[in-house]
Amino acid sequence: MKKIFSIFILLSFYLFGGTTGKLAGIIKDAETGEALVGANVLIEGTSLGAATNIKGEYVILNIPPGRYNVRISFIGYETIIVQNVTIIVDQTTNLSVNLKPQTVQVGEVIVTAKTPMIQKDLTSSISVISRDEIEALPVATFTELLSLQAGVVGSGSKLHIRGGRANEIAYMVDGMLVVDPLLGGLATQVNNDAIQEMSLLSGTFNAEYGNALSGVVNIVTRDGSDKLSGKFEYRTSEFGIKRYENLHEARINGSLSGPLFIDNLKFFVSAEQDKRGSYLPFGYNNERTFFTKLTTTAIPNIKISLSNRGSKGRRQNYNHAWKYIPDQYLRRRTDSWQTSLYLTHTIQNNFFYDFKVSYFNQGFYSGIDKDTSQYLPTSKRQYLPIGTGFEFFAKADPLELIDSRTVTIDGKFDAVWQINSTNEIKFGASYKKHRLKYFYVYDPKRNFPYKNDYITEPFELAAYAQDKIELPYLVINLGLRFDYMNANIIFRKNPLDPTSLVKAKPRSQLSPRVGIAHPISDRTKLHFSYGHFFQNPDFQYLFENNQYDLNVREPLIGQPGLDAQRTISYEVGIAHQFSDRIAINLTTYYKDISGLIGTRYYFPFQDGRYIGYTLYVNEDYANVKGFEVNLDIRPDRYFSGGLSYTYSIAKGSASSETEQYPGTQESTLLYYLDFDRTHILNITGSYTIPENEGPAFWGTHIFDKMDFSFVFRASSGAPYTPGGRDVGFAIKNSLRQPGTYSLDLMIGKEFKVYNQLRVRLFAEILNVTDHRNILFVYRDTGEPDFTFEGNHSIEWMRNPANYGPPRSIRIGTTIRF
Repeated sequence: MKKIFSIFILLSFYLFGGTTGKLAGIIKDAETGEALVGANVLIEGTSLGAATNIKGEYVILNIPPGRYNVRISFIGYETIIVQNVTIIVDQTTNLSVNLKPQTVQVGEVIVTAKTPMIQKDLTSSISVISRDEIEALPVATFTELLSLQAGVVGSGSKLHIRGGRANEIAYMVDGMLVVDPLLGGLATQVNNDAIQEMSLLSGTFNAEYGNALSGVVNIVTRDGSDKLSGKFEYRTSEFGIKRYENLHEARINGSLSGPLFIDNLKFFVSAEQDKRGSYLPFGYNNERTFFTKLTTTAIPNIKISLSNRGSKGRRQNYNHAWKYIPDQYLRRRTDSWQTSLYLTHTIQNNFFYDFKVSYFNQGFYSGIDKDTSQYLPTSKRQYLPIGTGFEFFAKADPLELIDSRTVTIDGKFDAVWQINSTNEIKFGASYKKHRLKYFYVYDPKRNFPYKNDYITEPFELAAYAQDKIELPYLVINLGLRFDYMNANIIFRKNPLDPTSLVKAKPRSQLSPRVGIAHPISDRTKLHFSYGHFFQNPDFQYLFENNQYDLNVREPLIGQPGLDAQRTISYEVGIAHQFSDRIAINLTTYYKDISGLIGTRYYFPFQDGRYIGYTLYVNEDYANVKGFEVNLDIRPDRYFSGGLSYTYSIAKGSASSETEQYPGTQESTLLYYLDFDRTHILNITGSYTIPENEGPAFWGTHIFDKMDFSFVFRASSGAPYTPGGRDVGFAIKNSLRQPGTYSLDLMIGKEFKVYNQLRVRLFAEILNVTDHRNILFVYRDTGEPDFTFEGNHSIEWMRNPANYGPPRSIRIGTTIRF
């Protein structure tokens, strides 16, 4: 006989980094309060488990994220199974249980765990997005999910976290970086089906994370399941209504998972094809991704995983000047391929180590698929007889061509050692070797075209150690990180002197990290964190124009000796849990960012003349301050939701590395950065009607197993600089465009077909209100479709790209088994 009831089990979390979580706690006698020595704690469905020590304490490391049933037993005591124990990446779940003595075996006690919403031991800001949340909301990519988190601005791969530039984010998949080391930013796509859990560290972060100024995105992929299971999903905008058919949207994705021949060898496979047209006169975005993973635990205490991941993209953005000749405008292609091998060895319950190695190959192309010798010179461009006669091209080629390829071999070692109940030590080291190939040409038909053409092989090293000290009234995270970068190249110390060749000096950095959490009560917590963070410049800024061609117009030259960019970050927060389902987090932060990459103009007198050129330098500065509010409503049988609000002021001397190029003056004022948004509000919600519930008609619950979810976004408008004939001196970015908002909705209903075979029909409605969000305004009028400057035609002024996308609807079906 089984006793089944629900009680509250204390579950607390703290950050410790990696791609797995930890379970720890104390097992005691329910009547005497004495520690039980040798009690067994087993995680069902895995080979993971532990026995309690002399103090009744246990710890189980290296648990993949997810929900588990935990069996706790001891001779002469009842056996308790705690269901739905949540393990979260980079955090520890504390499960402490009191066992009652019994002399007669009466069966197992089933307990449902309830996770507290306040993570008392967490010392910085972290957002964790579970698999359930990924599937519930009307979002197509993981970057859309990231854009809903507090402090995040932007879309796609151009995200900004807490006022940082878009290339200041470290993206990691299973602990390995997937950023473009040459051009910067996210260099891959991972389909949502492959993600088990995703976390965003937007404040300070522990010493194990480096080479990031603004934040860290850590994606953990799915392992194979115990039983064969699968999913197929299709959605499209082409269902008979012309307005939505013209968007040409179609997305197909699926996954298959289960054991392969033997129980301790499991596989997971997923793939997706996402085709999207454009609401603009031309443009498209087609993405294909796949992911495979083999995992084996055949060797005791060792887990080995081999994963392969790939993505290919083809896209074309809209340019108003090429409205009538889209075939002659830039087309972009991306591809990325990564093979990774992971080995985890659990030596004891309180010690394990990871060894990871990966091969990452990615490329980027932007051009029109023809040799530059065939490009049309600018002098032979032809225009249509519209407006001024120089508004829309009749015949023209773009001015630039980019073709890059990077290969990175990455090795990483990490170890976690729980020394005692107070101290947890983590340490590790990593090595990255790059091979960078870059070709770039601007205006290939002029006499001296601007060109880059090089292959280089820089490398990086890093090591870290961190200690988490957990006291009853205080939790302290201490860490120190060392980073080393070698450009591995010879360059000119003086760009004008071919004989001034020197080898680039290696760059190194020590970064201390401190985090403190103080639980005030079982429902309230304070935290404070402080850290020094740094990021090496993208390699393109080191190797730009390394042939030192000074004959081109406005020569721009990189510096292999560029120093790292640095941030000093402070954060203070308070969290309070109102009830078992509602909690709020308030956080305020300040960031001081120095040594950002910018440009400086030089014009020395040499050989009887002035020679002007521009260098990349560590010159730009920014500071960011703000506060965030996060309100979370835990899921019950019906509803879950969340609200995030961010107030932020981001000011700096430049919004991008090349903002002041070409030019002879550097900015001496701090102004609102281009991506500054003073107010950002995101609200999400999901409502589900369980089986055999809801309104009944003629004895049938026709609305059962229906689900409704929505995403509401609103933000202040982007800053812009006023201009025009009568404006005079104007402070940069001193005015604001109108604010933006959108509401997305998804409605679905599931049907059980046979045994585990289920079919769900759904509809997605994006921008439900069909609101026309303004993305660009003319500087003299502040309007998106009229300007006095240039005597342009109405057609030219009414650029449809000045507005965001209208309403779109997609319908689809999901099949699961």
